[in-house]
Amino acid sequence: MAGTNVTDPLNLGLSGLASGIDTSSVVSALMNIAKQPQLALQHKQAQAQARSTALGAIKAGLNGLKGLADDLASPGLYANTQTVFSSDSTKVDVTRTSGAGTGGTSIVVSRLASSQQRSYNYTENDSSDTVIDFGGTNGSLTVPAGTKIDDLATLINSSSGLPVYAASITDPNDLTGNTKLLVLSSKTPGSAGDFSVASGSSAGLSEIAADAKAHGTITAQQTFDYTTDAVNPSTITINGTNVNLAAGATVDDVVSAINGASTGVTASKDSNGRLLMTSNTAGASGNFTASSSQLASYSSTQGADSSFSTLNAQFYVNGSSTPQYSTSNIVSNAIPGLQLTLKAVSSEPVTITVSSPTPDTDAIKQKVHDFVDSYNALMSDLNSRINEKPVIPPSQDSDYLKGLFFGDTLLSNIQDRLRTAAMSPIGGNPSLNLLSQIGISTGDTTGDGTINQDSVDGKLVIDDDKLDAMLASNPKSVQTLLGGTLGTAGFSQSIDNALDPEVQAGGDFDTLITQANSQVSDYGDQISDWDQRLSAQQDRLKAQFAAMESALSKSQTTQSWLTSQVAGLQANR
Repeated sequence: MAGTNVTDPLNLGLSGLASGIDTSSVVSALMNIAKQPQLALQHKQAQAQARSTALGAIKAGLNGLKGLADDLASPGLYANTQTVFSSDSTKVDVTRTSGAGTGGTSIVVSRLASSQQRSYNYTENDSSDTVIDFGGTNGSLTVPAGTKIDDLATLINSSSGLPVYAASITDPNDLTGNTKLLVLSSKTPGSAGDFSVASGSSAGLSEIAADAKAHGTITAQQTFDYTTDAVNPSTITINGTNVNLAAGATVDDVVSAINGASTGVTASKDSNGRLLMTSNTAGASGNFTASSSQLASYSSTQGADSSFSTLNAQFYVNGSSTPQYSTSNIVSNAIPGLQLTLKAVSSEPVTITVSSPTPDTDAIKQKVHDFVDSYNALMSDLNSRINEKPVIPPSQDSDYLKGLFFGDTLLSNIQDRLRTAAMSPIGGNPSLNLLSQIGISTGDTTGDGTINQDSVDGKLVIDDDKLDAMLASNPKSVQTLLGGTLGTAGFSQSIDNALDPEVQAGGDFDTLITQANSQVSDYGDQISDWDQRLSAQQDRLKAQFAAMESALSKSQTTQSWLTSQVAGLQANR
């Protein structure tokens, strides 16, 4: 074969320059043939992996069905419970917290609980930081110099330990709209939400008292005429705590002695020289007792909630003329066993109705529907896997993953056992021992002249009217049929028995999944071995063809030299 003397000095991988043959294509074609065994292993590995994944999904579905069957056996599902109903849940909503008396209770809401609010003019301090102290354990807030009113509101709201929310609003009394007010609202509604800004720590804040929606209190006070015992020591008992007095103690001595003890009150002498005791706790919770042979009561003022009617919720129960109060709009002590949520003032009574204790038939029905839906989905999945045929011959990679469970006996046996459990007599009560007797069946196999394929496939349908009637007339028998009783298995136990051998730990599915995963690993090792063999084979083919090209190139070079020599001899004749 005539050729051209062309070499590849830059090692560019040019193919067949001497022979004229595309040796790269030849090597590639030979390697494609050599790769066929490895490709077959790759398809087998993909099949094993797909089978492992599918077995895991099927097992999860079977376990899910078992769990739903177990729900049907739960005693709590059939336990007596009570339902509660509000005739107007937009005004009074209700939830049950424990057992409650049956029947109805009327509620009239005359006022909702609201939060204490205080309004302030605010002047920013441009030269130094300031502190707002909410008193006691309520915490304090450092306000950086130059803080604007809007930023102050944001700062307060971002400080979770404070007892208030803040808002910056335009002063409604300023027609120019240029003045803003800081409004603080208690996080806790009702009289329990008292707050204040401690004196001497509100630099820049000036309260607008007329705008306050504040909770006021009256502090308990008692005034006594005091008689000195010049001979004997004596004792004053305050809130159960004894304050000892020396013989001849004066009113001033008594004041000092009380203030030096932890009695919950502060003593002083009024302008008439009488002994005055003032509670250290504001409001009704600060009422106190004081007694002694040296004391004669002159006057007293009980602690009181002076704005009890403005901040706390107010409502009436069962037509009573005596109001009840709550510091919150969530009320748990109006009707035993119920929690009321007051939402709006009601001009007409709202009736709260509590039913007699009975099983929650809606919950039972939902569990039955959940099981049937899962059962039908599982049967459909098993059918599709068992009936999917392999593609022969496969033409693309996805074809190799079809028909992995075609005619699979394990899946077929599971279907058969599930159908048997759903259709066979259950328990020992001959008058109620079939699911069909409570409205659960495969339905009719034919209808309107056509075959009902779902029925043929063993899927279940529910006759809700029939199930409702059985739950209403004989709930205990329905419980026994579905969940069994002590010593007698029900439908739930039949499902467990049908599936346990396969899905339990170490069961058939675990064994098959382990085998499939082992195959995936084995095939992976073989594929890796083939990678090395094929790489070596490709290197040999390239070397062989390179050697051939080199030999041909040398031959062609020699031929060209001889030709030139012969041509030269002929020219010299």
